[in-house]
Amino acid sequence: MYTHAGAGWHIRDYRTSDGQACMSIFMACLRKFPWRGAPRPYVARLIRSLPGSRIWVAEEPSAGIIGFLTLQPHEAYIDHIFVHEDWRFCGVGRGLLEVAREAAGQPLTLDVDTQNFGARKAYEALGWHVTASAGEDPARGQIRLVSP
Repeated sequence: MYTHAGAGWHIRDYRTSDGQACMSIFMACLRKFPWRGAPRPYVARLIRSLPGSRIWVAEEPSAGIIGFLTLQPHEAYIDHIFVHEDWRFCGVGRGLLEVAREAAGQPLTLDVDTQNFGARKAYEALGWHVTASAGEDPARGQIRLVSP
């Protein structure tokens, strides 16, 4: 589907057996977001989103699953995109976004925490731009981004 020959990883469709690895990445990433608080509501939201989602994983043969993305195809909306900390800045996020954009056939949207400066900078570098604020609490606010 999508292969990064230089880094040795590829992107493929999600399998049920990938669930534990994806949850592990998700939980590790949530720990890096202290402004979000307890993980329980976010885990519940991830689980609720799975049945209607298209899901892809990035996999490296010796490391296993190194990232994942969930897409709500009818809205071209990315619910979740998470990359293992050791694999950031290796093009994994970009690859997942490219696969989702190709599948959607239209620009994508997603919400990002206003305090997640690293992600915001990465999306900006990829040409994404802010379309609106999202969320009710400014301290835990989010902004809506749209892809090029």
